[in-house]
Amino acid sequence: MNTHLSVPATMPTSTVMARINAFLDQHVLPYPVKYLTNRITILATLCLLVPLIVLANVTVFVLAANSYLNVMSVVVSSTVLLYSTLAEARDRAAAQRREEIAAAHEAMVERRAEADHELIQEIHTHLDEIRRETMEHISVSLDAIQKMLVEHMEKMQAEDHLHIEEMHKAVLASTEAHRQELASLAQLVAAMQNTLTGGNRNTPG
Repeated sequence: MNTHLSVPATMPTSTVMARINAFLDQHVLPYPVKYLTNRITILATLCLLVPLIVLANVTVFVLAANSYLNVMSVVVSSTVLLYSTLAEARDRAAAQRREEIAAAHEAMVERRAEADHELIQEIHTHLDEIRRETMEHISVSLDAIQKMLVEHMEKMQAEDHLHIEEMHKAVLASTEAHRQELASLAQLVAAMQNTLTGGNRNTPG
């Protein structure tokens, strides 16, 4: 066994008895534990069997050896029981602590999952807003482009209509000029015919 073994710490020092137990665990009990767990002490106790057998008729020695062995037995049993009790209490505290840590970890995981879910929801909401704003911007841009195209088409139609009217006026003016030229030529021909006709009448037969 380990010669530097010491008694484990007891429960938290919240009461007078707990403080007494803590003092004993720290300053008193380590020494008998070290003595009981010493290899030389164990061998010496085993070696007492030989003089007990040899000196069985010596009553004082037998009584002293039996008292020593009984005390050692009680101390060892009490020490083992103390260690067992403290170990059980420490195991229960450790198990409770593990359960508390597991519950805290589970709660933290749930909170983190909830926070992640809320963050993802906020991201989706933000993306929906960006998509809506983008669609509105595209719709406004398309309306502006459509308006510009309509205005351009109307302007082109107006320019074409004006050009057609100008061409129509030019054609009418050209036709009127030709008509006047034809009228002048007709008058000229009529005059020439009158002249020729008058000359033929004045010629003697």
